[in-house]
Amino acid sequence: MKVLLEDILKTLQYASEDIQMKALLVFRNILGHMTREEASPIALKLAVKLPPLFSNIPCSEPDAGASPLTSATLKPLLTVGRERLLLKFSRLPPEQASSQLRESSIRLFGDITQMVVWRHRRQMRKNVQRGLLPLLFHMSDQTQSVAKASREALLSAAEFLEQKQLKYLTQTEQAWRIGECLLVQDRNRVEDYLWQSLLYLKDAQATVREEAVRFTGLAARHLRDQSAERLREVCDALKPLQEDIEPSICSLAAQTMLIVGSPRKRPASGWTRALCCWPCKAREK
Repeated sequence: MKVLLEDILKTLQYASEDIQMKALLVFRNILGHMTREEASPIALKLAVKLPPLFSNIPCSEPDAGASPLTSATLKPLLTVGRERLLLKFSRLPPEQASSQLRESSIRLFGDITQMVVWRHRRQMRKNVQRGLLPLLFHMSDQTQSVAKASREALLSAAEFLEQKQLKYLTQTEQAWRIGECLLVQDRNRVEDYLWQSLLYLKDAQATVREEAVRFTGLAARHLRDQSAERLREVCDALKPLQEDIEPSICSLAAQTMLIVGSPRKRPASGWTRALCCWPCKAREK
């Protein structure tokens, strides 16, 4: 079983959505029947493999020696019952299939934070931290079930990381303050968070792109390296968003570039609040 699970793990990156959905069902079913000691090493690896599925980010090519699994390989592992019925809907329209994949992977991510034993907690903390920003962005997902799953998974992550402020802000759905909280509480990860957010500037959903633009501006001003070259790189990444199909994103991108590119004269908290609240004020006008 352990060898088979290792093979299924590889399909999460390189298989079709149909196979990925079935693989997620397999993990949910099997992990639910394992002891924590048995589930812990699998949960540790899933915490790395799942976040790319939140936005269905494609990978370039499979690992050397990866053995692709087919529907026939996965089917016997799926339990009979309500979950089995999902297999009848494997040929969904692209948007609907993607939302199902996002929701399933996000819910599983939230569940596995409670499955690790003590000796794996240190590594699991690192893995969970990498999933925080994608969960934050998908709290604004246009599919309500995905947004709800993201908030619940972020709550589980906050509990696992023992971050009371993050938990409170998530419970009260203060998205822009969650972003600032992440940047302030873990300054060593600011650059990682920034480059992670740049990936979401090209997300298919306007609501997610808007959150990514806003967070990119916040993160840029928390960088230790405030050189003109580094800030110009951030502005270059934002520049295409000035021609976004959504007017609000165009305006937000332009405003963010102006703030990021200007000399820093005030503490981050002052301009941060202005940047975060600016889109709301713009909509009021």
